[in-house]
Amino acid sequence: MSAITNREMRGWILRICDRAKPYGASFRVIETTLIESGFHASISEIKAHLKYLEEKGYIRMETLQKSGVKRRINYVTPKGVDLLEGNIEPDPGVLLEV
Repeated sequence: MSAITNREMRGWILRICDRAKPYGASFRVIETTLIESGFHASISEIKAHLKYLEEKGYIRMETLQKSGVKRRINYVTPKGVDLLEGNIEPDPGVLLEV
């Protein structure tokens, strides 16, 4: 995948998590939305983008368990909202202008 596509996908993931406030977005919601938006990424590529965003502090991941079923939910952080709103310097690894 090209560097520009990676940056664009990270921007989409961040926006998906922002729009899912306050409930967060599961991996399946993110994966389905990306596919419907024309991205063709493997599960491992999407997970790598989620990890990148988490390490940058733009999202946080939480594992929820109910009735024996584990789900990992992704939430936008205040820093992620600031990035989306332009309140902090743009991140060269996350493309928000599409």
